[in-house]
Amino acid sequence: MTITVDKNPTDISAIRACLWWSRSLPLDITVTRSVVDNDTPDEVECQRAQNIRALLRPHFKRIRRLHISVLHSATLPFLFTNLNGPTELLQSLKLASVIDDGDSTRTRPSHGPLVVPVLDTLDISGRCLQDGLLQNPAHIALMPKITSVNISRYRPSGTNAVGLSLWQTLRTLSLLPMLDDLTFCDVHFDTNQNIPAGTTFSLSRLQTLAFEKLDDSRVLKAVLAVLITARLSSTIITDCKATTLGRICFTDYLTFENMDVSNNFVNMLRHWNGSSLTLDNCAGVDDNFFDIITRPFRSTSEDECYMAPRMTTLRLLNCDRFTAPTLRRFIQARVRAASAPQWGFLNPLATESDEEDMLTMNTKAIGWLDVRGRGPVIAEADAAWLSGHVGMFSWDALQPDGKKYVVEYYSRKVVVK
Repeated sequence: MTITVDKNPTDISAIRACLWWSRSLPLDITVTRSVVDNDTPDEVECQRAQNIRALLRPHFKRIRRLHISVLHSATLPFLFTNLNGPTELLQSLKLASVIDDGDSTRTRPSHGPLVVPVLDTLDISGRCLQDGLLQNPAHIALMPKITSVNISRYRPSGTNAVGLSLWQTLRTLSLLPMLDDLTFCDVHFDTNQNIPAGTTFSLSRLQTLAFEKLDDSRVLKAVLAVLITARLSSTIITDCKATTLGRICFTDYLTFENMDVSNNFVNMLRHWNGSSLTLDNCAGVDDNFFDIITRPFRSTSEDECYMAPRMTTLRLLNCDRFTAPTLRRFIQARVRAASAPQWGFLNPLATESDEEDMLTMNTKAIGWLDVRGRGPVIAEADAAWLSGHVGMFSWDALQPDGKKYVVEYYSRKVVVK
């Protein structure tokens, strides 16, 4: 059931009729707006949403999916104050706003904590956490099955505004025993609070991690430090202000989007031992970047060790500051290193249970190269060599004049479209 709360709201009598008709069936509820206008505030949205929640409250026990997407953050309920009591079927909960313009509105005292024994996905505004969740770990114990958490849009204004406590957030998330997917998006965190001595927490079950629109590189550094012993499947860093990027935990798939930190890419790749790297719209990906990672950073008479030695997949999307010959030289260096005898530097992140290729840092050749979106032109000779030495090779590069340089898969010819 979809309910609108903007200037043409769903009629209350229609909502009552649907609830009566559904009787005891599970409910999937979406509360949203038919028109979203960021420039025009809606002064009555909050009251409409409160009326809807009051109408739904007797039916919370049979709600399976509750998604609330509104204009103002003040419209959203506090997670435990306004959505309380047992919701035994709830599997997915989303509380999101387009504009972060103030705290959620507390409508009445809580009659008890939110009990969600089967909740799997939690996607919430940071404002919804301001009613004591982060200070009361007992609340989290009532959410034992959560596997995915997305915290977004929390930017308090004013000179004395305090961000969301990073330490309390990480400590609280560490209490979720099945959490394997975590996203922080457009959240201002307070990183100045000191962690009490002797306090430890772990997110060892985490598999996928995403940072988006974070304005403080200390947040990335702190989270990655907590995860230094974790073994992630994927890490995505998008549009973040990162003045420094140090050692990253083990992650197989690493993605940078809308980033301009060429030196930081190099610093991170020195310690990265994953297999797939995606660089999307990253201004720092130029010839100098490839020249640096082409050179081995550790060399003996018997062996050379390159950055990101296990990387076999490279995807370059909307990166137009490098040239095809420089990229070819990088691929050639990897091919030579992989074909030469290697002693194999021990991987410091490996464990006894790892597969054999994880125990060492032997350099591998690039087996999958994908260049698409905005990108450089490519000559016939470079296209022929790359096609012959990279198992899966594709090139579809858009030029400023609208033309595309495409390498055909079978003929290995460059076609301008």
